[in-house]
Amino acid sequence: MTAAVGSQPEEEEDQSCFRREQDEQSVEYKNDDSPDSVRQFPLAVSDPVEYTRRVCALYTSSGAAILGNVLEWYDWTVSGYMQDILRDVFLDGSQLGSWLVFAIPFGARPLGSVLLGWVGDRYGRKVALNAAIWGMALATVLQGCLLPALPGAVALLAILRFCSGLSAGGEAASVNTCMTEFGGRERDYTLVAAVGVNNVSGSLAFLAANVVVLLVHQLPRSQQLSYGWRIPFLLSAPVGLLSVLLRRGMPETEAFLSLKSQGGSDSRSPVDDGSDDRDGSSLGIGSGEQENPTATTTKNPTIDVTGQLETEAKARLCAPTCFADARAIVLTVIVISAINSCNYFPVYLASWLTSQAGFSANTALLITAISKVVQTLMTFPASFAGDRLGATRTMLVGGTAACVFMVPAMLLVIHVAGASVAETAAAHSESVRVVLVAALVLGVFLPVLISFYLVPSNLFMTSLFRTAFRGRGAGLGLGLASVVGGLTPLISAALAESGGDWLPGAFISGLAGPSLAALCWCRRAAACGRLAVHQRPWLF
Repeated sequence: MTAAVGSQPEEEEDQSCFRREQDEQSVEYKNDDSPDSVRQFPLAVSDPVEYTRRVCALYTSSGAAILGNVLEWYDWTVSGYMQDILRDVFLDGSQLGSWLVFAIPFGARPLGSVLLGWVGDRYGRKVALNAAIWGMALATVLQGCLLPALPGAVALLAILRFCSGLSAGGEAASVNTCMTEFGGRERDYTLVAAVGVNNVSGSLAFLAANVVVLLVHQLPRSQQLSYGWRIPFLLSAPVGLLSVLLRRGMPETEAFLSLKSQGGSDSRSPVDDGSDDRDGSSLGIGSGEQENPTATTTKNPTIDVTGQLETEAKARLCAPTCFADARAIVLTVIVISAINSCNYFPVYLASWLTSQAGFSANTALLITAISKVVQTLMTFPASFAGDRLGATRTMLVGGTAACVFMVPAMLLVIHVAGASVAETAAAHSESVRVVLVAALVLGVFLPVLISFYLVPSNLFMTSLFRTAFRGRGAGLGLGLASVVGGLTPLISAALAESGGDWLPGAFISGLAGPSLAALCWCRRAAACGRLAVHQRPWLF
């Protein structure tokens, strides 16, 4: 057996390293009385005014991240909202075929997440984000340049959609990782608001796509099929160009720079930035001296061992580290899959409102636009709740409520509209009362609940991974979860066509069950020290 490294037997170190890491962080946050220390209570509790000021400053300085992330959401949102046009242009009117093409990028996302996640972990978050924005911009614009009459046009569309998914997979994880790693230890106060940038950009993209597609639908059908469908794709060119220019000036995150300065380029190394992990303690090695548990500075003990012993210590902890990373990926997929399905549901909602509830396409798009305006406005209240109560607690409240009310909300709209699966849109008139009820229930009520489930979820995801593996781990987990979200419109359409107009809501509620159960387990495991939380463990 290898000799113990440090002052304790290595067996005890292996078993207690993660628990001790959490305990040290907890002690540091609670017992630090220095003027520059992190306060014991969340800033959203102790000083809401200061919290609001910091969030406003955060969003003001995040223009490059927000604008570039808009393009990620815009591409597939446009494709979803225009499926009634694109299916006639490329797929001979096949609705399921159009939703299958829509889902192609989500199959590519896990691969893109791993590739660009590796780039981000090795060469920097900024490099990964710049590569992602180029790929998304080119793929989106080129889709608007296709000639449907040429042989192989559908195959070219599928290839471009695949390339778009590769880039978007890297973008989604990289932007969340960046937003949680910018700033020093003060960032702990506003972490949910930081990842809320993704909700803002996503909602803005939904809204922009909604407005553009709504305008396209005002054209005569012949013009929609001849050139109108190109307009939304080509309009992404100026957004992509501006995003490329803005991201060239983005700084690298402090967490990644700290990792590189410590020589943490090895993806297996548990060494993270000072505010996330503790060097050496997670490896079970140290200088042999007992650290002061009330120290206010970041612990960076000097590793006073030979290179051979350090290598053996890392190898000894390789298996537990791999297990923790794999478990974090599985938890991310389980939890985020349901959230993505809720978030992507408005793309299908426009189609559902026309085919199942009998609304016109313009009214359906208007209701979905309202839902995204509400979701954008809910970013700050949901962020405030997450930074006040913790990400997982906020997610549990929002997810449970959304799960309970999803099916009743859809049934209420169908009942009020007086339409069923067998009826046509002509069977009822779109009275103000009918539209108002649908807008309030599906455009306001459900998006409010979903926002509390959605906004803190990106922090939950990134907090499960160490800095050295965060880009790949969070990217792969989010990419796999996005596959489920991307298939939601296809599955929902198939369920609705099978004769159950409420079945799409039941499908989403069914996904929420395992997600909420996993969240409960994570809260319990983190409290017991069986789950390492690498970002803001004191308010998980």
